[in-house]
Amino acid sequence: MSKITLAWRSYQRFLVTHPIKAQGLTAGVLIGIGDILAQQVVEKKGIKGHDFARTSRQALFGAFFVGPAMISWYKVLDRLYKGSGKLVPMCKVITDQAVFAPVLITCFMSFVAWGNGRTGSQIKSQLKADFLPTLFTSYMIYPAVQVVNFYVLPVDYRPVLINVVSIFWNTYLCWKSNNPTDQKIPETFNSSGNSSSA
Repeated sequence: MSKITLAWRSYQRFLVTHPIKAQGLTAGVLIGIGDILAQQVVEKKGIKGHDFARTSRQALFGAFFVGPAMISWYKVLDRLYKGSGKLVPMCKVITDQAVFAPVLITCFMSFVAWGNGRTGSQIKSQLKADFLPTLFTSYMIYPAVQVVNFYVLPVDYRPVLINVVSIFWNTYLCWKSNNPTDQKIPETFNSSGNSSSA
């Protein structure tokens, strides 16, 4: 048995026995990767210009908020929509995108803005300008992903698929949350974004 297989099985056990810790760790790592990609691939800061404090803040937010919130939310959805009818998963997808997606984007963008030293009025202004475009971008990706999530995967594994897809989404979200609204997306990001949503 290969080391990769052993590591994956250990992660699966950790996921089942300690779901909140596992999802927190997973979300933290992947959001951290997203910010590294945002700074290096999109913003082209280079190692010397990399803002490690920013990456750390966003990774910690993923570990202590995003991951635990996701696994808890999926369990709430399972309690709200019980049974195995064909429409149950679709109800979960619609509720997830109508409720959880807007809340998560708002919290993430607000946290990043706060971490960057912006005032309450500046955070409000940024949300007013950036929230809806960001939400609509997420709607181009996540409804289809969530259909697979709710129709195929058991509850403990749903955040894993989301987090894998989120590497590219996190790159976009980290860039969007850390840059002015009127800044154009670099061509390097356009090509990355297109490949992630294919």
